[in-house]
Amino acid sequence: MFVVGWYFSAPAIEGTGKCGILYLANPLDACSDLSNKVEKGSNITSPFALVIRGGCSFDDKVRRVQKAGFEAAIVYDNDDGFLVAMAGNAAGIKIHAVFVSKASGEILKKYTGSPDIELWLSPTFENSAWSIMAISFISLLAMSAVLATCFFVRRYHIRRERSRSSRVREFHGMSRRLVKAMPSLIFTAVLDDNSTSRTCAVCLEDYTMGEKLRILPCHHSKLLTIPRM
Repeated sequence: MFVVGWYFSAPAIEGTGKCGILYLANPLDACSDLSNKVEKGSNITSPFALVIRGGCSFDDKVRRVQKAGFEAAIVYDNDDGFLVAMAGNAAGIKIHAVFVSKASGEILKKYTGSPDIELWLSPTFENSAWSIMAISFISLLAMSAVLATCFFVRRYHIRRERSRSSRVREFHGMSRRLVKAMPSLIFTAVLDDNSTSRTCAVCLEDYTMGEKLRILPCHHSKLLTIPRM
């Protein structure tokens, strides 16, 4: 049977846990010395005492359970609600101590004193404010790292796409060698077979007589020099 609770500042449970037989403390609140003591040399293996909260401090209860020869004190709440961390002076306490809810305590009472049923106390992490803060801080760092990675990866892809687009749109113009290889003519007032217009197809300026023109692949003409205004 598993019991989940808050551990008192007493020796921690190590390894795979600790099993024992659960007995009901007498008196139940353990605010006075227990009448049901575990005698030395008895055949009882790892006896645990079930104690109810209230009447005296946690550490007084645990000390009286320890004095009676028990190896663990299971303190259950006397009221429904959230569990609190057991506080007190742990000096001299050598047995394990656990605090569980009222509902858990009522269930455990049904199994007290039965030698065929063992209670297993399992090790757990300390539920302290520092532990919760540390876990929250580490989680926040991990989330921030993931978000930062996604941001920089997306920014890198955007820059890469922009660079690729600018290279595609970039126009370097024709080389001087290709321009010289294009056929040319001298413009006259009479339109010949190679001239299709009286206006430059590029700069939209009218030709004047005697200007040298280049014939484009589309058979339009282009001025080699800027005409005089």
